[in-house]
Amino acid sequence: MKNNHIPNPDVSVFIKILDRGFKLSVPADQEIFYRDGYDTFMERVRIIKNKGKGKGYDDIEAIALASIECLVALQRNQVETERLMSMFDNRVNILDEKVSEGIPN
Repeated sequence: MKNNHIPNPDVSVFIKILDRGFKLSVPADQEIFYRDGYDTFMERVRIIKNKGKGKGYDDIEAIALASIECLVALQRNQVETERLMSMFDNRVNILDEKVSEGIPN
């Protein structure tokens, strides 16, 4: 059997956190997610550090707090997605019933 799947080439994405840099090899079609995610994450870290000046948040604490915020946001989005999918399934079932009722036997 012939495999028609064309592999997605990888591209390099450089991420710098504190004084360390990481060169990641990611699928080309996902590069934008890594770059946008990195920019958004680092902006969130900066905001947390600036808010925390009076509280004394250092770089590591700001990164940890931003990481937790991101995980919580993902969890909230997952719950909301599951809720919306359930509502969609219910509407499709109702529509299916209505269409079935309207078709003469």
